[in-house]
Amino acid sequence: MLPMEKERRGTFSWVLAATAAVLVLVSVFALTFAVQEHNDRVLSEEVTESASELQETGARITSIRDTNMKDMNDYVRAFSEIVPLLDTYDRELRRITELYGESRVRERSHLRVNRLYRKPHLTNWDTLSEILDITRALSNVMRQEASILQNMAQLPERERMQFWHEQYLPLEAQEKGLRARLFIVGQRMSPIEQ
Repeated sequence: MLPMEKERRGTFSWVLAATAAVLVLVSVFALTFAVQEHNDRVLSEEVTESASELQETGARITSIRDTNMKDMNDYVRAFSEIVPLLDTYDRELRRITELYGESRVRERSHLRVNRLYRKPHLTNWDTLSEILDITRALSNVMRQEASILQNMAQLPERERMQFWHEQYLPLEAQEKGLRARLFIVGQRMSPIEQ
């Protein structure tokens, strides 16, 4: 065999090996891209569904809570309807908190293929975290209100008014403050982020 043929075969082998390596890298990149896109789409659908469920349950709670209650018995009745909804709401709140946490971790990952072609997500994670914290606190206050109202229902009529003023009204003021804070914090997010 001539030295020239050996050199061609050697060059051909290197070109073939380099081409194979490039094809493998492109295939791995494409597979990684497809898996990340699929996982992101599934997570996005889960977040959207969970957010919708949470908003629906929140709206049901709010509609009961914001009805025109005339006396303490109306409050007791309303909160007896709200308590089971708060259980559902807390479960949905935990789920969406987990999903947003997972989204945040994914977005911070250094090995994200979509960084090459997609703008970063606009979500303000600090604001979103604050909204979830306020929502959790609001749920806790409403649970306390329900408990206070159940205790109050057990009292004799003559003791209810004092109990109402000392125990319930401070919690109601705290609830209103949290609602106002939630509204203000929610205004900081753009419509795209909501």
